Amino acid sequence: MAARPLEIGEAGARVAAQVAACRQRRGWDQQTLAARVSESGRPMSTSVLGKIEASARRVDVDDLVAIAAALGVRPARLLTDTDQDQEDPDPFAEASAPGMVRRRVLEDIDALGPLEDLDPTAPTLAAVAVRLAQEIDAPASLGNSLHALAKELRAVLAELRGLAPKEPHDDDDLGDLASPD
Repeated sequence: MAARPLEIGEAGARVAAQVAACRQRRGWDQQTLAARVSESGRPMSTSVLGKIEASARRVDVDDLVAIAAALGVRPARLLTDTDQDQEDPDPFAEASAPGMVRRRVLEDIDALGPLEDLDPTAPTLAAVAVRLAQEIDAPASLGNSLHALAKELRAVLAELRGLAPKEPHDDDDLGDLASPD
């Protein structure tokens, strides 16, 4: 006897609609979103994404998190019925008075220029760096391991800085002196 497939419920249909709506608001086709999800480490074909958006395929938790990250929204955003025009708040403007670490991370990120111009993963890396900085700034009573958070933040910032264009190599060791400007 063949197993009867489980029907996609109300929450699954809502996720399907939200994924499609968020993707379309960004002006992306399914191929673009599938590529962004795959770049984040969760392989996804255009066909699979199409089935998800058509409510013909269930979305597991790992897919939900990867799709949300690729879209730049929280996973909860895909689970709720929200106004079509309402976007998630800017992840860099969450706190009205940022702590010192968060403030410096935002300055570093701002100095890199438009993140989208660096690499498709740059906005996600920046959001991770800001979140880590917020956790570092949080009171110690939250149980955070400051050493581990600081180490992870350094690694994320190093990766983000590595995406920035490199200055051309100056082989004459004269610096600005050899420049006609």
